[in-house]
Amino acid sequence: MSNNDFPDPAFLLADPSFNKFNSLGLIDPIALRNFIIKSEYRELRKKETQIESIFLLSEKHHLSYDAINTILFRRRTRIQKASQIIFHS
Repeated sequence: MSNNDFPDPAFLLADPSFNKFNSLGLIDPIALRNFIIKSEYRELRKKETQIESIFLLSEKHHLSYDAINTILFRRRTRIQKASQIIFHS
């Protein structure tokens, strides 16, 4: 998926269906947080350097630089990709 095709988290969070799934506990909060961080990173990179963007996100989300870096750039295997779906059982 290209950067232009990356969905806007605000659109997702405003969706009534999403809110219903979330209230039922069907949304993985860590996967959602990571999704939001990746989206915010794409926006920050339009104005900031990579390092500055990661530092800003680490402060905003109270995570270490390395944690943000891992969320953004870790290589995932096919099994990990499937398990990172926002909806979980």
